[in-house]
Amino acid sequence: MTQQANTPAVCYDVTIDPMALEIAVEMTITGAIANGDVIIEIPTWVPGDYSFEAYGRDIFCLSANNEGESKPLVVERKGFNQYLIKSYSQHLIVRYNASCYEPELGDAMGLVDSEYTILLGTRYLHTPAHLGQCKVTYHNLPKDWGFHHPSGAQQIGQQPSWIYPSYELLLDTPVVFGNFTLIKRAIHNTPFYFVFVDQGIGFEQTVHKFVDQLCIAVDKTYDIFHQFPFDDYTFFLSLNPQADWGLEHLTSNMSGLGPNVFIDPDQFANGIRVCAHELFHAWNVRRLRPAPLGQLSSTLDCGCFTEGLWMAEGFTRYYEFLISTRAKAYSPTQFFSAVANYYQHLSQQPAYKRVSATDSSLATYMNHAKYPGRVNNSIDYYDKGMLIAFGLDTDLRMTFNDTLDNAFSDFYQTFFGPNQTVPANYIGYSTQDVIDFFNQRHAGLGSGIEQQITQPAHLDTPAKFRQLGLIPEWQAGFYLGLFFMSNTDATIYGVCDTSAASKVGIAPGDIILSINHYAFSPQALKWAANQVTPVVLTVRRGHRELMMTLNPQPIQRLAKLRWQGSEDQRQHIAKWLDNDAFFPAQESAFDLDFYENFHGIEILI
Repeated sequence: MTQQANTPAVCYDVTIDPMALEIAVEMTITGAIANGDVIIEIPTWVPGDYSFEAYGRDIFCLSANNEGESKPLVVERKGFNQYLIKSYSQHLIVRYNASCYEPELGDAMGLVDSEYTILLGTRYLHTPAHLGQCKVTYHNLPKDWGFHHPSGAQQIGQQPSWIYPSYELLLDTPVVFGNFTLIKRAIHNTPFYFVFVDQGIGFEQTVHKFVDQLCIAVDKTYDIFHQFPFDDYTFFLSLNPQADWGLEHLTSNMSGLGPNVFIDPDQFANGIRVCAHELFHAWNVRRLRPAPLGQLSSTLDCGCFTEGLWMAEGFTRYYEFLISTRAKAYSPTQFFSAVANYYQHLSQQPAYKRVSATDSSLATYMNHAKYPGRVNNSIDYYDKGMLIAFGLDTDLRMTFNDTLDNAFSDFYQTFFGPNQTVPANYIGYSTQDVIDFFNQRHAGLGSGIEQQITQPAHLDTPAKFRQLGLIPEWQAGFYLGLFFMSNTDATIYGVCDTSAASKVGIAPGDIILSINHYAFSPQALKWAANQVTPVVLTVRRGHRELMMTLNPQPIQRLAKLRWQGSEDQRQHIAKWLDNDAFFPAQESAFDLDFYENFHGIEILI
């Protein structure tokens, strides 16, 4: 059978079963790519989610046949993400079902809920032989369900059916169906959609206040680049605590806000920051990319390794805090506290002096997720990249009468340009491109970046604070060398291998039972660790109980930032943070009690 005119070679008919939380997919492959040995596969990773995932594990009841023939073809599994089908016609039909409720992976592959559905290309098998135009049509939608689709695809008729220019774009475009709440705003004549797939306490009273402040963050982002690289943009938002989302797409993002976002001021601000981070990726990562991320479609089965994530993700982390501060979600004190704590938490890890930002970027498929021992052998390129961006912005503003806003906008135009979508021949920028660009902008600036990204350590964040008139104050204390994740519970997350803890054999995963023969409590551990006298810990390791004596070691902790700045420094900061009310009193202290990190907070005791 010949392919009909204007019909893509790959088409999907997707039937949604919201009660079973499943989909049934009929994939039609026509033309020469359907004849002979046909490979179909699910990606093992998706852009922005730097880890290999078993996305294909939800697929079941896969079958295939040639059009007009009831006899099934032989389908052989190849690896954990591919299937081989031996076809002999030019019209192959593949059918399968998929379980689709796994909120943790929802931002990468969507999900089917009983009240709504979000789907994107990660749910659809594709053939590497055809990564071009494809069509998706959705069926069996409840009568009261609406739908929303970001720009980038062509809708066919009134039914929920779209033609996509490429499988890569299908992979990058969520589409939502259901009883969601949609709020529309226009910012610089560009439509912005805020799609809340579920609600929570305080939603009716506070949702518009949240959208208003998020619109300010959008506007502050526009001020950096002076344009939007899309015709419209959608925030897909969930309050489900299981939806630990935060993933950018070409003209949208999927962000998890948490159930308390509308009743807790801290969570409200955190929600603005999450959305600001993912929006900034519309420029930095979804379009401007470090090589070889420019060509993604050919690496969906094997990953794509780049040394440039320190800039792609680290600069985005810097701007998530800066944009949120400019949007008044955070105060100047919170902004500088965040920077100080990122420096302190990064530099106290032994890995800080062992691992470079470029190496950490290249190793992302191993180190993106937290694991025991990582404090000794892996740094977070998000964290170091953020601090590099802060130091660079300080130098540009205080030394060169320039800004990172202007420099990064120019970098974007130089290495990506005015395009909305990624050109077919796009490669991406190299580390040397970054170094050369900043050296050309200001002599020696790029060479300083080179040292910070290609060598371990070498951050000068305390010096940058002094350059701004914020004088770091250090506090002497003691520590044991035990790391805990996000809170000091009884389970040890990591052990600093240069510390007292590593000398007595304490291991990650040990559970502290007692401290100096008294019951464990977080307060008792912190107190005992900060004394000069030995600490006796009893721990449970598996089925054993072990007793160990640790001798606390001295440590210097960054305690405060003291304002001793000039009027010129004050004005620079006020303009930087877009805050005319920044008037700190001389010798006033900036407390460092604010610190938030998407990836968890590693607490050193």
